[in-house]
Amino acid sequence: IDTWLDLTNSVINFPGLVELDGNRMFLTYHLGRHGGHEPLQTVVSDDAGSTWHKAPTDHPLIDRHPATERNILDFSSGVLGYPKDGSIVRIDHDTVELAQSWRDRTSGSYHEVGQVENPTFRFRRWSKQGDVIGAHDFKVRGLPFKRASYQSYSSLIELENGNYLTALEWVDILPEDQWTIDGRGRTRNTRIGVFIVRSTNQGETWEYVQKFDAGEVMPAYGPGDRSVDEGFDEADLAITLSGDILCVMRTGSYSPMFQSRSTDGGHTWSTPINTGWQGVKPRLTLLPNGVLACAAGRGSYGHPQVTHVMLSLDGNGEHWEWPFAFHTRGGCSYTSKMYRDD
Repeated sequence: IDTWLDLTNSVINFPGLVELDGNRMFLTYHLGRHGGHEPLQTVVSDDAGSTWHKAPTDHPLIDRHPATERNILDFSSGVLGYPKDGSIVRIDHDTVELAQSWRDRTSGSYHEVGQVENPTFRFRRWSKQGDVIGAHDFKVRGLPFKRASYQSYSSLIELENGNYLTALEWVDILPEDQWTIDGRGRTRNTRIGVFIVRSTNQGETWEYVQKFDAGEVMPAYGPGDRSVDEGFDEADLAITLSGDILCVMRTGSYSPMFQSRSTDGGHTWSTPINTGWQGVKPRLTLLPNGVLACAAGRGSYGHPQVTHVMLSLDGNGEHWEWPFAFHTRGGCSYTSKMYRDD
């Protein structure tokens, strides 16, 4: 294991890595024990992670939406992508409406405050040198949700035809008679699902493609399958060795990850199936040797955590090998992914 950052007085939670040109990197992470308020940190490296220092306050990746001063960008969440034109793109984790309203912590829970009928998302673009290229707001055409809050964690992928594809999440507030108790004994009053969106003009406009709703597909599974704790969330996308597009999703802190596949360029998707292993915030990477890797964390928030990688030797996610753990100390078990220097 190559240790980049090691703290003795805290735990590093929610890493968000951005790759710049050369050996330069930008990293956000949170300090704390994942029990409440964890301050967001921003650091940079000029030597591929060997050494790190605090990011300057005028760094272009430290940016705020012009309508809000909620906080600096946290790259552990939101959509992140590296299109073929060499730029870096992002869709913010919060909708514009939530970023503006969440400053009032007394007005309700995160997803209660975020409920909106026609959400507005923020798209940003930087150069690989880290310079700001542009930003704009957009709405997703064809959304089927009447009122929901929204969030995002996925990668953005660019297809051969230049289309952008990514996964977003919607969250419904359930009526009280549908509330449940999750694996950690907490009351759950939300229903979470993932939906695919597409842009045919490099992120200028976006359209709804298809949703994955655990409430609709889970009745198709027999009693031998573990029920999901939360719904489908924290999705990631990757183009597999065969050219299929794979979407892997969290379903809870204890319940298994599920995956769906598209064989027609992301226009239609299969019914999600159980991958056979638990995990939070899966991160997919197709390696140059044709192996598909999925990094994730297993277990409820607590200490120690188990962070692991499972490999698909066929490169397509048709079969996953038994995962191996590479981190079992404290932390959130969220991961960030990169490939560098073989």
